[in-house]
Amino acid sequence: MDKRNYCVILAGGLGTRLWPMSREKKPKQFIDVLGTGKTLLQMTYERFASCVDTDNIIIVTNENYRQLVMEQIPGLKYENVLMEPMRRNTVPAVTWAALEVERRCPEGRFIVSPSDQNVVDINAFCEDMLKGLDYVGERKVLLTLGVKPTRAEESFGYIQMAEERTDYGRIYKVQSFTEKPANEFARLFYESGEFLWNTGLFMWRADTFLEAVKSASEEFSSIVEKVVETYNAGDYIADLLMELFTKCPNMSLEQSVLEKADNVDVMQCNFGWADLGTWAAVHEALPQSDMGNVVIDSKSLLYDCKDCIIKLPDGHVAVVQGLEDYVVVEEGNVLVICKKGDQKNIRKFVNDAQLNLGEEFV
Repeated sequence: MDKRNYCVILAGGLGTRLWPMSREKKPKQFIDVLGTGKTLLQMTYERFASCVDTDNIIIVTNENYRQLVMEQIPGLKYENVLMEPMRRNTVPAVTWAALEVERRCPEGRFIVSPSDQNVVDINAFCEDMLKGLDYVGERKVLLTLGVKPTRAEESFGYIQMAEERTDYGRIYKVQSFTEKPANEFARLFYESGEFLWNTGLFMWRADTFLEAVKSASEEFSSIVEKVVETYNAGDYIADLLMELFTKCPNMSLEQSVLEKADNVDVMQCNFGWADLGTWAAVHEALPQSDMGNVVIDSKSLLYDCKDCIIKLPDGHVAVVQGLEDYVVVEEGNVLVICKKGDQKNIRKFVNDAQLNLGEEFV
């Protein structure tokens, strides 16, 4: 495997939309969401271990989750876990990872990946990962990965394609990004054929990304320069990292960096991708009964139910009648029964439970 290739897995999120299975002490990346016997983090790590040297797989997580990471990935080197001093979206985490990759390998290029995705075709996935890494290794370009939409989905981001990079195939210049459009725009994007779903997978050389971050704003440039200087000197950087995380706006990579850059491309992929951020997405990713129901590693009796998803603890039984498009999920001290399609309300349920019932329920 090419020693210049790295992978950075982002595993510090709370996974609120998969509550109550995903909890603050053990969020979704550390649980077996699909009933496969492996957690989402383990599945993600194994997927990238097929195409990147495991010594070059870095996991960025919250300091509260280091022990969970080490328990679930026992072969992971201690120095390959970067602990965020605070939660601040993705920009400071990826910037820190880029500094670490560049320190280890000045020509290093890396994949950025969430830890909550499902991939069906691992061979096609690895082919695209290696193709993308070669592409960014040869060019000063920020590469995003997209997949063809299968429906007008409001909960995903969209990437608009411009002209094709004919020398490489399936790679296009990016025209625009749109984050979670309203339904009418999602329908227009889907029908136009000009847009791809944004997978949240990115690739670039470490130095190319750091240049883009510094170009995004003067404030970014100042703090990144200070961190680079300290990194190169081998000094203790905890205070500077805290400054980096504190000063970075709480916005996505797309909003903060990519939309301000003029060297962004997108590769159209077809490896069977699914974002497992919601119960609706989990339902879609799993085999369904004739009535469209999904029961995850649980005992249940369903009568006149359609398009539901059921998940219970071991030893518990659900008897459900007359529900359509519902989530019935129990975990620990919380049982949630709600409309599957109304996934935006999950965050409200979590906030209300925290405020009205107590921290032990989130």
